[in-house]
Amino acid sequence: MEAGAVRNADEWFKLMVDTGLAPGLRALGMSGSGRHFRVIEDAHIGQVSILQSSKSSAYSTRFTMSLSVTATDEWATQLRIRPYTGRHPGGGWQERIGNLMLIGSGIPIGDLWWKIEAGKPFAGLSDEVLTAVREFGLPAIRDQIRARVH
Repeated sequence: MEAGAVRNADEWFKLMVDTGLAPGLRALGMSGSGRHFRVIEDAHIGQVSILQSSKSSAYSTRFTMSLSVTATDEWATQLRIRPYTGRHPGGGWQERIGNLMLIGSGIPIGDLWWKIEAGKPFAGLSDEVLTAVREFGLPAIRDQIRARVH
């Protein structure tokens, strides 16, 4: 995209993922690209997927994070059946980040979506999302892996 070009919300979202979320998830020890990032531990794959709402406008879009854990042998089997998918192939554990974030006396936030607006700074938003993954997402993934190993 040329300098000074106006971006719509989808393009702005992609820019935030590419320059904020992806490097931040890699800094947390995950590998991956696009909107899917993984950690492999104890014969399991923990994945964080960035899901964008289909109800975007030119000015804003919403997104959330989905987490999953699958045994590596199940992952490999599913990818042989459906090689076109690089995301969670089904089976195992899946949860949205908002259901892992507890408030007050341990009540989950629930269906949590972040909103990004085209042209508005997103560094703070990226930091907030990465904090949620670091503080709630990765511990939940590791807990699920430990529960399946032991």
